[in-house]
Formats: sequence, structure tokens, C-alpha cells
Amino acid sequence: MAKVKPFAALRPAKDKAGEVSSPPFDSGSKELASHEIINNPYSYLHVVKPYLHFKGEKKNPEKHFPVGLEYLRKFIESGVLVKDAAPAFYIYRMIKGHQAYAGIIAMASVDDYNQNNILKHENTLTEKQNEIAEHIRFYNNLGNPVLLTYPDDESIDMLINQYIMRHIPEYNFISQDQIKHNLWVVTEEKDIQLLESRFEAIDKLYIADGHHRSAGSAAFCDIKRKENPNYTGDETFNFFPVCLIPFSKLTIFEYHRLVRDKAMVDSKDFLEKIKMYFEKIPSGHLPVQPLNKKEFGIYFHGKAFLLKLKPEFESQLQGTLDNLDVSIVEDFILKRIFNIKDSKTDHRLSFMDGGKGIGHLQEAVDNGEYDLAITLYPTSVEEIKQVAEEHLIMPPKSTWIEPKIRTGLIILDHA
Repeated sequence: MAKVKPFAALRPAKDKAGEVSSPPFDSGSKELASHEIINNPYSYLHVVKPYLHFKGEKKNPEKHFPVGLEYLRKFIESGVLVKDAAPAFYIYRMIKGHQAYAGIIAMASVDDYNQNNILKHENTLTEKQNEIAEHIRFYNNLGNPVLLTYPDDESIDMLINQYIMRHIPEYNFISQDQIKHNLWVVTEEKDIQLLESRFEAIDKLYIADGHHRSAGSAAFCDIKRKENPNYTGDETFNFFPVCLIPFSKLTIFEYHRLVRDKAMVDSKDFLEKIKMYFEKIPSGHLPVQPLNKKEFGIYFHGKAFLLKLKPEFESQLQGTLDNLDVSIVEDFILKRIFNIKDSKTDHRLSFMDGGKGIGHLQEAVDNGEYDLAITLYPTSVEEIKQVAEEHLIMPPKSTWIEPKIRTGLIILDHA
């Protein structure tokens, strides 16, 4: 059973939604963010990335957070940000090309997160988790909902579709990346009750994107509970903002690997080492896009090969984790050939999500930035679900999941 509740959001005025909201604060390029800071006085990046006002400086919360807090205060005082008078659920729709995503923005329970009613599939870095907890504590809010997913539910889908078809959206704008965004505010008591009861009937929710925000929210909640030993559990610090989208509506892209190790890639025995574990099929002069599970591509020196794990090694794979494509690459290529023991910290390794297209991988190798590209097939929703239910942890950068929810569009305010 999952506790999903409405809340009175702090959010942009109707005519300012497109200017205030920004890409997720934990993604996107620093260059684009800096450009927006300079050119958009209403961007929520002024609040969540105030360090960009100080060119060349590393993050320094003691110095930078007060600048962001001053922007937040000005946005509220001038009516750029307005807090809703009553709790609501929010139906959010994002249209990217021909793909539409629609879900419910609400607040989810930290207790459900701690008790594994909200399941994880990635590890979190303590430093990043604490950084987010510090952010929430200083600003007393979080404006980037965690993306949760759940088994498809016909009643929830029907309600979402009714609002989309019969109600004029509160927000209707196109962001600079040419994505269309709509928002509907759900305040009807019968609709609120339906959503609460339907989510309560769902056994488990799953984190699709936002593991650090979830962990940071839980850490913040722990701090607040210690400060308020007589807490009731209904205070907003016991919750964190989420956007709930069903399994069938997510898009999962693969995460390709890029390796910088010229000595190994140029060595005479590199391909011999590959052939120890994989069938190697020449595939021309463009990177391979694998079309099936347990198929991989490598690209270097203008040459591409399709790889298939040899049957004798495939037969040794045991359990859910071993059989993930990302785990096979980790074990048989990164560890055994390149001696990359920790993918989170080894500076020879980088990642590129499949949503960017295969051409960017080729360019990164051809221009000498990297020496080898390893292409993968996407991890499936079923694999993510199975890993989470077995309380296992995927290798780093196993999935790139869309949609990416904008920052500053719906803010859970603890004030």
C-alpha cells in the first residue's frame, strides 16, 4: 500500500510557467544553464543553481544559497510564484515529438520509501544525498519531483484522460527544447478521493528517476523528526514531491559507454581479448545499434563490430543482475579487459544516453575525445521491476528514463 497525497503547491503564475520552470536541476549542460541564468530573470535556476552567478567558483552553499534564497523571496513577493490555497493533485502532460507522457504530481511518503513500499534500483552517493538534504533544509522546499512508476491502473488513466479532454489546462507552453507542457489542477473532492484510494490499492511504487532526490528527502525528514520529536506524520517534511507515470507510458533508453584508454584499444591483443568472451561480427564503419538483448557493439578507429556473448559464458550467468546487459559489459569488457573496477569513479569511463542518437557516439570517438564506444540494448521495465523487488542494485548508469520532469513547475513547500 502506497500513501500518495495531494498538497498545496508553490508554483509559477499562469503567465510565467514557461519562463520560471527549467530543465531538471541535476541534469543538463552547465553552458545552457549559465546562458539561462544570464538571459532569463525569472528562471528557477536562480534558486537551485545560484553558484552559476559566480563564474569559475565551485559550489559553496554557505556563500551561494543566500543568493538563491533571495531570488526565491523576490519571486514570491512579486507574485511570480504563488502558493495554492488548498491541497490538489496535478495532472502533468509533456509532449516530445510524437510521444506524450501524462502523470499525477503528488507527494509520497518518506516512510513508504524507508519501508520499501517505494522500491529503488540504484545506489546513491552519500555526498550527493546530503547535498540535496541541505538544499531542502535551507530553502524549505523541493521543486523537482521524483519520477515514480507503477502498474497500469484503468481508473487512474480514465481520470487523467477526462481532465485532458474536458478541461482547459492551467499551463500550456513550449519550452526552449521544443517540448510542450500542460498542467491541470485537480481539486474536486471525489477525484482526490479516487486517486488516493487507487494508489493506496497499489502494492509497490518504483523509483524510475530521482534516487538522490528521494534519499535526500528522507535524510531531510530524519533531521526534521529529530528537531520535532512530537511530529504527527502529517507534516509535509514527512513527504517528498513525485510525478507518477505508469509502466507502459515510460520510455527507457540505453546508456552507452565511452572509454578513454588508448594504450589498450591500440594494443595488438585488444580484439583477441574481446574474442575470448564474444562472437565478433564485423559491422562496417558506423557504430552498431543493438536490436536484441545480450547483443553489444564496439566502435573504434572507424570500425564497428557486433558482439554476442559466447554460450559458454552465458551459461555461467546466474540471477537477475548477472543477466543484465549492463552487467555483462561491466564484467566482461570493463573489468576483465580494461581493469575498470569501479564505474562510478574511474575517470577513463563516461556515459551517453541513447536518446542523443548514435551519431554523437561516433563523433566522440572520431574526434579523439574517447578511444572506444560500447553500445547497448535498453534495459526493460520488467528488469528494473525485478531488480527493485529483489532489493538489488544495478550498475551505474543502467537506464536513461523519460520523461524528465521540469524544475520549478510544481514545488513542495514546507513553509
